[in-house]
Amino acid sequence: MSKPIQVLLTDDSPTMLQVLTRLLSAQPDVTVVGTARDGEEAVALARSLKPDVITLDVQMPGMDGLGATERIMAETPCRILMVSGAPDTDLSFRALQAGALEVIAKPQGSPEDVARFGVRLLSAIRLLAEVPLVTKRREGHANPPPLPPGRRIGAFGLFSSIGGPTALASLLWLLPRSLPYPVFIAQHITPGFTVGLHRWLSSLSPLPVEIARASEQPRPGTVYLAPDGHHLRVGVQGELVIEKASGTTFPSGDLLLASLSRAYGQHAAGAVLSGMGEEGAVGLMAIKRAGGLTFAQDPETCLVAAMPEAALRNKATEYKVSPEALAAVIRQLEGMSPSGT
Repeated sequence: MSKPIQVLLTDDSPTMLQVLTRLLSAQPDVTVVGTARDGEEAVALARSLKPDVITLDVQMPGMDGLGATERIMAETPCRILMVSGAPDTDLSFRALQAGALEVIAKPQGSPEDVARFGVRLLSAIRLLAEVPLVTKRREGHANPPPLPPGRRIGAFGLFSSIGGPTALASLLWLLPRSLPYPVFIAQHITPGFTVGLHRWLSSLSPLPVEIARASEQPRPGTVYLAPDGHHLRVGVQGELVIEKASGTTFPSGDLLLASLSRAYGQHAAGAVLSGMGEEGAVGLMAIKRAGGLTFAQDPETCLVAAMPEAALRNKATEYKVSPEALAAVIRQLEGMSPSGT
């Protein structure tokens, strides 16, 4: 953005507001245009100030972060960053479903932790400021595209980033209890929130959702998430492989999808959902080259369309589908026979 990023900070602690205002105001590319102590005040200031990014504390007196998110997205849509304590994870993911873009963990109270939090907050604000503002996502149709007949699938991989939890929720709750193959998910997520994502998706999905364990053989009809702070891939013998992640974005979608191409070959399938950047296209291309099936979320149904657009632009797939249509695809595909054919 050419002009400074205009930020509205919301927290029920005046001390925290002071600290964050001082930290952000020291940055030449950020301007704090207002502060709010509760959800009602945040909604009113969002309406009058029209900031680029709003930070919302999840737990606040009166209207909480979820209620404020719902009101802001209905009245004056904005890029919303949720700030959540450990007990608030369910509420945080409901806020993501309501239109918030990201969630990060609150500091525990020590000066060092507050300083680290400030760095994470600043990084997240700069990232979200680049996200195109979506005021209303188009509902996609639920009809699956025509697929080659007789395709049998050994595993299905899903990769998503910003906007992904909403797409995953729309997809998973439509899957049947008797799915004949496993589903693997790589969702970019802030450290500390994988358990909350697991609990939230488990409450929505008719399939069991598990956090993957190293060396485990995946079971049909089970959804696997990468453990917190780790990458997930499938070994050539079909076993789950867990690797400690480094860097700022994880788990890796390319790593997961490419591993499915090696483990399952033409029986692999994968999809890239909502998210920023271009990751996922390389992994999808690996599946496509192995003869498997690849899909991208229809950009018009995405909260952030960059990753699916990259997959389509790079010809890693020719199928663009809504989450509901992708669920229909997954329901329609048969599992591999016992002989692997």
